[in-house]
Amino acid sequence: MKFESKKLPRSRYQLTISLTVTEVDSHFNHALAHLASTVKVAGFRPGKAPAGVVKEQVDPTKLREEAYSLAVQTSWREAVKDLKELPIQDPEVELGDFEEGQVAKLTFEFDVRPEVKVGNWEKIKLGKTKEEEVTNKEVEELIDSLRRAHAKTIAKLTPAKTGDKVHVDFEGSLGGVRQAKLSSKNFPLVIGLANTIPGFDEQLVGLKKGDKKKFQLKFPANHFDKNLAEKLVDFEAEVTEVFDIILPELNDEFAKGFGHKKAEQLTKAIKEDIGSRKKEEKFVSQKARWLAEFERLVNCNLPESLLRAEVERSRQAWRAFLQERHINEGEWLKSRQLTLEQLEKDWHKAAEASVKIGLGLAEVAKIQKKELKSNEEFQTILDELVKRAIS
Repeated sequence: MKFESKKLPRSRYQLTISLTVTEVDSHFNHALAHLASTVKVAGFRPGKAPAGVVKEQVDPTKLREEAYSLAVQTSWREAVKDLKELPIQDPEVELGDFEEGQVAKLTFEFDVRPEVKVGNWEKIKLGKTKEEEVTNKEVEELIDSLRRAHAKTIAKLTPAKTGDKVHVDFEGSLGGVRQAKLSSKNFPLVIGLANTIPGFDEQLVGLKKGDKKKFQLKFPANHFDKNLAEKLVDFEAEVTEVFDIILPELNDEFAKGFGHKKAEQLTKAIKEDIGSRKKEEKFVSQKARWLAEFERLVNCNLPESLLRAEVERSRQAWRAFLQERHINEGEWLKSRQLTLEQLEKDWHKAAEASVKIGLGLAEVAKIQKKELKSNEEFQTILDELVKRAIS
């Protein structure tokens, strides 16, 4: 068994293993012995018939495939013992001539961990920024949302006004054609706080239960569905229910529902929570800036296998996202005026950045004599580096 290795572009190696006639025949003999237990020969118990008799009963193609498989497994096990560069993926094997009584060559190709060079990452400086204060308005808005989440509703027959909750049936038409995605039954919303097309909820002010109304709205230019952006849509709506919303008072009793004895304690906790969230959001933004600068300092030939794996993760996450929401892939792409090819290019570009950063951080960790065995350890060292760049 002779080995010949060749370095290929992009951190890839080719390993050619030459087998002698004796070695090839040995694999055929082992394959025949393995298949003998599955062959029935008249007058003999399974596995007890002479090899020559068994060979006459075995499909030559099946015997060759079994022998070839044994040769690949045995040769690779031997090769790995002496490899200086360990593969980061299972090798790809080129199928060549493999016949009994003849010499053979097995060709393996595999990616290895690339040589990674990182520029002076310690010079990345983000600088400290002024801590953003929590305003009274932010605290009031969050308290208001909590009160609304625990509000009571009372049905009424008087006209709806801003702040009331209504249930509405509506249909939207574009160019006279009804649009299923713009139609709904018993749709709930709060007038003035609705997350709908701008102006939709305002059209319901003054309507009582059972009232109907036709109106037209122009969709905003930045609407996520490009097919609707800046289009005039005709709506027919019927209010099916109108409710007064009774908000609970911000008092000690209300605070107890959130684990506080006093309303003041709840207000203080909310302010602290908003402050913590702002700090976290700022740190995430700083981390993104640091990663962008760090990526530019990483120099390596990215193995294609790592990029393919990263792209596949993005593809699976995208499909899971659509499946959970029962969204058709084609419709999602059409609504954003995208093609799958364009999306694949975006995934590939993101994969290049992600893999470069990952390899770069692993190199930094090696320099610092730290191990990155889990995502938690990866995030820990990343956070440490970002905090160092801020200080």
